[in-house]
Amino acid sequence: MNDPIETQVRLRPARPETDFPAIVRLINYFDRVPTTLEQVEKNYYFMPEGRILHRTMAVDANDQVIGYGVCAHETWFPAGEFYVWVIIEPELRGRGIGTRLYADALEFLRQQSAVSLKSEVHDDDELSMHFARRYGYDIDRHIFESELDLTSFNESPYAGLIPQLEAEGFRFVSLADLGDTTEARRGLYQVNYDAVLDIPGYVGEWLTFDQFEEMVCNSHWYRPDGQFGVLDGDTWAGIAAVQLLDDLKLAYNLFTGVLRPYRGRKLALALKLVTIRYALAHGMQRMRTDNDSLNGPMLAINYKLGYVPEP
Repeated sequence: MNDPIETQVRLRPARPETDFPAIVRLINYFDRVPTTLEQVEKNYYFMPEGRILHRTMAVDANDQVIGYGVCAHETWFPAGEFYVWVIIEPELRGRGIGTRLYADALEFLRQQSAVSLKSEVHDDDELSMHFARRYGYDIDRHIFESELDLTSFNESPYAGLIPQLEAEGFRFVSLADLGDTTEARRGLYQVNYDAVLDIPGYVGEWLTFDQFEEMVCNSHWYRPDGQFGVLDGDTWAGIAAVQLLDDLKLAYNLFTGVLRPYRGRKLALALKLVTIRYALAHGMQRMRTDNDSLNGPMLAINYKLGYVPEP
């Protein structure tokens, strides 16, 4: 008789490169925007001073990866805060493998004198919700995806908005329009930085400019023509970014933000329209975005445009 899978499982540290395909596979069971080998590799070797990482693989008797656990303290996190995440092959869930990975994570976190932990769980995943609650996690907020059907999108109700804002002196540009220079990237970065820190409930810092260039501008998905800004003269007032997933005919509106002095002037709506135009021009059929449940103004814009919330 074969031993139960639980008795055959062992934990070991992640191995650079050889484990990357398995990590990609496991992450993509959870993430609705597929990750890639390049992204996993870049994240693995991204180690600015102050970043703390612990990665553990669960493997079977043949050293085949069946689970993955990670703890991370990013440089912009508050002191003592860690992100913790474990995922198991779907058919092997509920058999104690995640419990072992999480125990390994907790041992590491105790050594790091961690004081607060955060993670993510799909709200329609009862098994994971139960697991999180068993270890004392409470729901802080919902961050959910919404999807827009581009094949039926009608821009006519907003036809005059961008010309009106341009008549007021605003310019809608892409980073490609600005030459994708270091100066332009610094402007893009600063608006991202200010807007991220202003997200409801956000705590801590964010990427440095050098980290932003490495993780965003040097990523495989980065396209200068998909990084948009609205300028008031030479002053950045807001930004929006789009990732194109050509094989899925899917565009992802990664982030849209407008700085406080410029809110209430429909700039966020106009930026959303710019991203939709861009996606349509590249043959995309769907557009997705995600939002914090506490960000009422942006949720209202998405609803107005026809985005439908996912679980």
